[in-house]
Amino acid sequence: MGGRPRRGGLGRTQMADRLFCRNCGTPIRDESPGGAPAQPRPCPQCGSVLARQDGEVSEGVSPRGREATHVIAYPEALLATARRMIADGEFGVAVVVAHMACEISVERALSRAYEGKDTGFLGESAQEMLPCSDLANDRVRNLYNAVTGKEIQQQSFWHAFKESATRRNQAVHEGRILTKVEAEASLKAATDLVAFLR
Repeated sequence: MGGRPRRGGLGRTQMADRLFCRNCGTPIRDESPGGAPAQPRPCPQCGSVLARQDGEVSEGVSPRGREATHVIAYPEALLATARRMIADGEFGVAVVVAHMACEISVERALSRAYEGKDTGFLGESAQEMLPCSDLANDRVRNLYNAVTGKEIQQQSFWHAFKESATRRNQAVHEGRILTKVEAEASLKAATDLVAFLR
């Protein structure tokens, strides 16, 4: 993720470089002056004032004093939800939720790549020109490869992810009924992609 969480006072959320809305996952720019810790700002997408960062660490007070708590990142929360849905027999919805985690991870990875190349100003404009945030889409994949210098289609999980994207589209657009085996395969592919993009 780049950068370690900054230290701060008790009860205050520690955030490093990049803030995201806890409600919808939208990036929130840090405009704190002079290297001060990032301050939560309202989300430009949903208006929430709850900001967070991937791998965010929060400090609080327990009966034994100060302790750190790891807050789960939004894509991982979606993957956990997909896992619960599979356990509950909601296979098609689980696949859709797993792919939501992938799309949020793609958006964040692209934002980090733009900023890493001092082209952060392109982020929002480039995102608007894309048809979606699905790496199975050729335009999205080509942009990701160009700005990151990686060839994601060369990764070991790529074939399984592409198959999962096809399943997701069939479930959403054609009403295809998915099986538990298919949902588990999609969850595995999505989990591998999210881990790679992190």
